[in-house]
Amino acid sequence: MHLDWISVTDSMVMEIGRHGFRPTLKPYFQPIYMAAKLISTGFRHTTLPENYVRPPSDRPCLSDVSPLKDFPIIDLASTDRSRLVQQIHQACSRFGFFQVINHRVSKETIDGMVSVANEFFSMSMEEKMKLYSDDPTKTTRLSTSFNVKKEAVNNWRDYLRLHCYPISKYVHEWPSSPLSFNTYSSGFNKLPEGIERFEYFPNCMWFVVRRYLNSDWFMAYRENPIRNPEKRREIVSRYSTEVRELGFTIEELISESLGLEKDHMRKVLGEQGQHMAVNYYPPCPEPELTYGLPAHTDPNALTILLQDATVCGLQILIDGQWFAVNPCPDAFVINIGDQFQALSNGVYKSVWHRAVTNTEKPRLSVASFLCPADCAIISPAKPLWETEEDEAKPIYRDYTYAEYYKKFWSRNLDQEHCLENFLNH
Repeated sequence: MHLDWISVTDSMVMEIGRHGFRPTLKPYFQPIYMAAKLISTGFRHTTLPENYVRPPSDRPCLSDVSPLKDFPIIDLASTDRSRLVQQIHQACSRFGFFQVINHRVSKETIDGMVSVANEFFSMSMEEKMKLYSDDPTKTTRLSTSFNVKKEAVNNWRDYLRLHCYPISKYVHEWPSSPLSFNTYSSGFNKLPEGIERFEYFPNCMWFVVRRYLNSDWFMAYRENPIRNPEKRREIVSRYSTEVRELGFTIEELISESLGLEKDHMRKVLGEQGQHMAVNYYPPCPEPELTYGLPAHTDPNALTILLQDATVCGLQILIDGQWFAVNPCPDAFVINIGDQFQALSNGVYKSVWHRAVTNTEKPRLSVASFLCPADCAIISPAKPLWETEEDEAKPIYRDYTYAEYYKKFWSRNLDQEHCLENFLNH
């Protein structure tokens, strides 16, 4: 049997297990067998598993999707403030989405975040499953699809959810090892105590493993600083901090674009929470039958998305038609969440969007969410709804963000717009 030990995968390890590993290995591989819930296994399916197949009336119709040609790209380095505010207003009222360049999040920070994210999803199943949970209240968890407890059909996505503010409160929960060298899929350099190496490998294969462990490539692989847990957390912390500042800049522009004081939205939103979804969409055998994520709106205030630079997957709904948002070099995609639709009294739109898959390449994205404080009262400023008519009132009733978020997670992702439950009847 030919083996490429440099690119060994979990599926290979399990295959080798059927060709000569001793029975004493079984307990060590049990977590891998338990990982069937995840799809980031390195194994390529030739057909789509039944639990991912959407009914014919609820499929992406990918052939009907066109690239969005006039998608706004806003240069935040512009010195013309009034022009910048006008661009924000046009983008938020027309699309609910836009891209920003010259955003002051450094390329080094972005590249580091992408590297860490890719490394995480390259970990062995045994390591990843230590973080797995389908409890949406957990502040750090690896999960799959969206809300597996409520879904009838699953989505072709795994994701790592991290809460990021305040960093000091959550950083200790973040994964401590991007790649562990004591798992069988990632190096074989540390075996369980008291067990000799020759017990794990047929004699005819050991010389291959030994050559691999002594290779220059493997030594460089071990010394990579990103594999240091503290270095990894430092990278994610820096990314979270810089993205948060970008979000505050955009919130100020949004306030001004509605004719309000620059700090109005930040005052209403209170001490904003922040969390991150690191999304991984493996190659899908039949993309036309399923979604990475179905159509949905975001329940928070503002979403800052780092798209995969090489693979398109984000689509947005405009005037009843789906359009693809192609990646723009060195740009973030910004979208208005449900709370800004309510706070603008419907002037700005929290637009339906979805993620689709492809057969050839995995797709990675990092979505950062700025959320109102749980106790924040979501209520539009009076100038946005008051008129001379005595009967005038806001479109949506007042509510706390905690109330909204609880409602959002009690339902399926692709149901009616969650704001419909908060209309001011």
